[in-house]
Formats: sequence, structure tokens, C-alpha cells
Amino acid sequence: MNDGDDDFLGAAYHEAGHAVVALALGLRVARVEVVPEDHSGATDVEPADHLPIEDRIALCVGGMNANDMFNAPTHDLATFGDHVLVLELIRNVNDADGDVLRDKGHQRAWDLLKAHASGVEDIAMQLLIMRKIDLTGYILKR
Repeated sequence: MNDGDDDFLGAAYHEAGHAVVALALGLRVARVEVVPEDHSGATDVEPADHLPIEDRIALCVGGMNANDMFNAPTHDLATFGDHVLVLELIRNVNDADGDVLRDKGHQRAWDLLKAHASGVEDIAMQLLIMRKIDLTGYILKR
């Protein structure tokens, strides 16, 4: 597998991580997609404004945590947008409290991904084959 293939595998795990965290938090997920040409991806999740901030941070960092958990790294720019979303969530919080919230969000994502690891692997494998899937009605198994 060449570096480009590794990045594509990482993109699949990244989007699967976002999807699984969202599903585990009770959110609806529709389209999940990866693009092999530029190793990008997207996950359509219903709005999460009603969730506690730690859960919203977990949703943002679910992809990068999945990359780490499944040893499926991708290119450096893949997590940039996720970091920006986290910074936006904590923009009105002092630095110390922001650090605590980020840590709690990462831990929440890690716990959800660990509890639903088979779902991450299932979704990532579907993405590698089909590139674009619809998770409407998808049920996570423990």
C-alpha cells in the first residue's frame, strides 16, 4: 500500500469515527463519504446544539481519535477543520477551562469509539468499498 492508499484508509476511519460518535450520542447520520482522489471526506450529522459541550467536542474529535485508535493516520490537513470547530465551541471559555473541556471531549469520544469499535471498522470498510454510504437506520452494536 502506498502513502496515498494509507491516507485513503485513514480518511475512511476518520469519517467512520465521526459517524460512530454521532450515532452513539443518539444523533441521526445520513451520508458518509470519502473521496479517494484527495483523501477527503464528509459526514452528515443532525445538529447537536442540544448536547453538552463535551459531547459536541467528542463529535468534532471522533475522527482524529479513530485515526489514533485504529492506527490509521491520514494527512495533516484532515484534522484541521475539526480543530477549528472545537476552538469555535470553546471560544468564550478561558484557556484553562477550555483545556479541561477539550480533554473531556477527547475522553468521551475515546470511550464511545472503544465501546463501538466494531461499528467503526464496519463503516470504514463499507466506505473503502462503496466510497459513499447512507447510515439512515444504522444500529450500533456493542
